[in-house]
Amino acid sequence: MGRFRTNTELLDRAARPFNPKDAEDTSGLLDMCVKALQDSRHVTREKALAALAATLEQLPPLDDSRCFNIFALCGVCLKDEGSSLKERCLAYRAVGLLALTLRAASAGSSEVLAHSFQPLARTIRREHDGDAPPVTLVIAAIECLAAVTFAGARGRDDVYRSLKALWDLIVSSSRPSKINSGGSGAGARKKTTTPPQVLAAAVSTWAFLLTTIVSETDALIKKADSAVWNAAVACLAGLLGHDDRGVRVAAGEALAMCVELNLTQHAPRKDMDALAAKVSELASELPGRGSNSKNTILLEQRDLFGQIAAFLDHGERPERSLPTSVDGCVALRVCSWAKLVQLNFLTRFLGDGFRKHVQGNELFKEAFSYGANKGKVLSISKKKQGNKTDKDYFKARRGGRCRPWDYTILCDYPYTARYKPETLLRIGWQALH
Repeated sequence: MGRFRTNTELLDRAARPFNPKDAEDTSGLLDMCVKALQDSRHVTREKALAALAATLEQLPPLDDSRCFNIFALCGVCLKDEGSSLKERCLAYRAVGLLALTLRAASAGSSEVLAHSFQPLARTIRREHDGDAPPVTLVIAAIECLAAVTFAGARGRDDVYRSLKALWDLIVSSSRPSKINSGGSGAGARKKTTTPPQVLAAAVSTWAFLLTTIVSETDALIKKADSAVWNAAVACLAGLLGHDDRGVRVAAGEALAMCVELNLTQHAPRKDMDALAAKVSELASELPGRGSNSKNTILLEQRDLFGQIAAFLDHGERPERSLPTSVDGCVALRVCSWAKLVQLNFLTRFLGDGFRKHVQGNELFKEAFSYGANKGKVLSISKKKQGNKTDKDYFKARRGGRCRPWDYTILCDYPYTARYKPETLLRIGWQALH
């Protein structure tokens, strides 16, 4: 005789609480997430977003309908006044992962960038305008902006726009703290400073995006532009004196990349000598200084600045090898500061999913010349300028000859059932502008 089924087992699946284990396959799990994102309870939406992010990390196959549903509903989660901080952070992460996953198969990632840039830039801008959101939310927005720009930028202008949003935050953090009058007393004064975690994230993300449009071969800076880059290098060099080691590490990595890309070719000699001296000092720094004095961070700082010192002194470049197969027989190898910056950001953002993306995502293969004939691989900057597929796609879209995203909601939970599918972008992402 077969075993008796419990009441729970006899419940219809649609009536059960959201549980990713109920899904029979990846497509079923994505559909379950879309349904759960329309639930009125933020706890359910949090679980759905966490499951969605974990699924997108593994580069699942996506179709237009699911893509639109996921993206639009993430915007609703961000706009909803009842959303928790965790929910909004997860929504930003899911959008970034969605853009990277879309870029593996279509030009839909540019749609994601087009709709999400203003809300993301606004969240980042609020940090240095004195109306600071929670630290974790700003960092989530910064990382999301990097991912959607990396995947969806159609040219340099799209990247420059994101770089400016990040650089404004970095520059404002380098200035003296703002002082606001008001408060409980007539003479009350309050300083607002950018948290070091946010500043470190902004610097490393800025460096990451810069590598996508500048390479050693095309970084011959005109003398007319040298003042801009000299000011940028000076700002980053100033961050080497920051109290937080995480900020110093991010700034050091960015500076090494700038030197490698010839962005310092017109910098005054005395400034470069001062930079080399500061790098040597940080390579041998003693414990105890700074707000982050953990030994692991100190060792990381010493190692990084030791490599930078060797690079500035005699051109020795860093090398890193990352296994990309289960047995460890296949590895991704990088041997430049620019590629190391890219690798560090993408491995941090994707976690265990990086291996899956570098194996199956063409964007990653192009970035790292992985599993392809080097003579046939374009740099990311050239890819973004000259990708014929993307150009044809958007030309067709403008002419109305290409089918847009399928605005079909897969379910009708009460939370959003009263909205027509095509209005989801308006009540979500567009309302965040």
